Amino acid sequence: MKLNILICTFNDGIYRVPDVLLPQREDVSYIVSFQYTEQSFLVPEILIKRPDVKVYSYLGKGLCRNRNYALSHASGDLAMIADDDVRYKPEYIDEIIDIFSKEDSLDVLLGKIKTEIGDPPYKKYPARSFKYEGLSRKYHASSVEMVFRINKIKDYLFFDERFGLGSEYLSGGEETIFLHDCINRSLLVKYFPVDIVEHPYESSGKNKNSFLSLRTKGAVYSYVYGKTAFLYIGKEVLSLWVKKRLNPFFTLRYLLEGMKYQRTSVKFRFNVPTKNQDIAEPL
Repeated sequence: MKLNILICTFNDGIYRVPDVLLPQREDVSYIVSFQYTEQSFLVPEILIKRPDVKVYSYLGKGLCRNRNYALSHASGDLAMIADDDVRYKPEYIDEIIDIFSKEDSLDVLLGKIKTEIGDPPYKKYPARSFKYEGLSRKYHASSVEMVFRINKIKDYLFFDERFGLGSEYLSGGEETIFLHDCINRSLLVKYFPVDIVEHPYESSGKNKNSFLSLRTKGAVYSYVYGKTAFLYIGKEVLSLWVKKRLNPFFTLRYLLEGMKYQRTSVKFRFNVPTKNQDIAEPL
């Protein structure tokens, strides 16, 4: 079973890519999607010249766009999303391949991020494995925690580029949307309490109630829950007022803005870039 590690990097992040790589092994290869905004960020190929590493560079920005570009080049049996600041261990790869080998029906695996010794856990993880069935307050998956069968994803599913870092109007939410699409396509998504990647602990929860985050929540609720999204938006307004005394009018305004944007804009990804030019294609 062959695993592709899809490393997405941006501008000078390309210099961190060599630190992500494990010693060469026959069942692992790397696809690096390198976004840059200026020619000055292009680096000599010798930086990561290894037979198990392929680098695809293009002019552009946007995290979901970067992931879709990496996915378009995936060719193994399994793929996992990586950033340029994560680290792996051989035993993590062995664990992933072993789980997929034993569970023939598994399409998407969700695992854990391990932090450095002395740091708190990256997030509160469930102690037992379970079938992931959609958006929940108890568990939210990160992209680097995902591993999936390529033939079930490539050419069928993609990361919605209206969401995520670098998008024009929303931030985050792309993992929830992606997994929701997987479930709608009848793919089996399961969480396993196993470490599959390492990442420094960060205070990623800051500014969760900013207008951008609220707008994103509204868009996610609209995408996932459709006509009943107003019920979840109402619960969110009440929860944030009770727990954090956040102005309900402020909360409602941006949640509804996100809902309106999701319903009036078109889900999209960009065509695979050629000659450093991307053309938007609505889907």
